[in-house]
Amino acid sequence: MAVHVFMAAVVVVGDTGVTVTRTDQLGFIGIGIVFSVVALSLLRPRVLVNSEGVEVRNIVNGQFYQWDLIHGLSFPEEAKWARLELPDFEFVPMMAMNIYDRHSIAQSVEAFRRLEDRYMPVDD
Repeated sequence: MAVHVFMAAVVVVGDTGVTVTRTDQLGFIGIGIVFSVVALSLLRPRVLVNSEGVEVRNIVNGQFYQWDLIHGLSFPEEAKWARLELPDFEFVPMMAMNIYDRHSIAQSVEAFRRLEDRYMPVDD
């Protein structure tokens, strides 16, 4: 964003033979805003666990799943993200728990499993 604001200010300095208007300058800033929003959306994923269920929020949407719908957490070998297992062989990718967080992924999965043991109803 800062680069685009800087370019909007500098592009009018000097005479290059091209006419740069206020609209062009605002366009630089607008493009910077769009790039910033896209970059910040990558920081959005998270998983919230409480006594009622699990909320999985990925880049685009968030969804709450009650404990009676959840079959568990899995982390397949070839997967980039952990999966929240649901009925009928469905799953929800949990982008907040990804393989690239090597320092914290084991702790995150272990914390989830502790809460899962505490809150998930036992099948009889």
